[in-house]
Amino acid sequence: MYEYSAKVLRWIDGDTVLVEINVGFYMKREERLRLARINTPELNSPIPFRVRKAKNAMNVAKKFCPIGSTVKIQTHKTKRDMYARYIAEVFFNGKNISNYLLKKGKAVSVE
Repeated sequence: MYEYSAKVLRWIDGDTVLVEINVGFYMKREERLRLARINTPELNSPIPFRVRKAKNAMNVAKKFCPIGSTVKIQTHKTKRDMYARYIAEVFFNGKNISNYLLKKGKAVSVE
């Protein structure tokens, strides 16, 4: 498992975030991360109700962990999803964002 410090640049949807990872030696890398263990509704759904739910999930995530926040990420080097995003546990102020979204009812568990 690898652990890094990162800065939130943008929330793509409720379970995907764009971060700038500090990889050390004054080097930074932008990466899209998929939050581990959860799934939220997709923004590109053709069903308006699901789009509203997706926007709500993203706004809850954004309110809990605003853009510009520093987060800690834990990932496995080989764990990627079908879109080549790293699957990561993301922590803000010591709290796991996936667990927070599950607790608020904005995500479903995929374990």
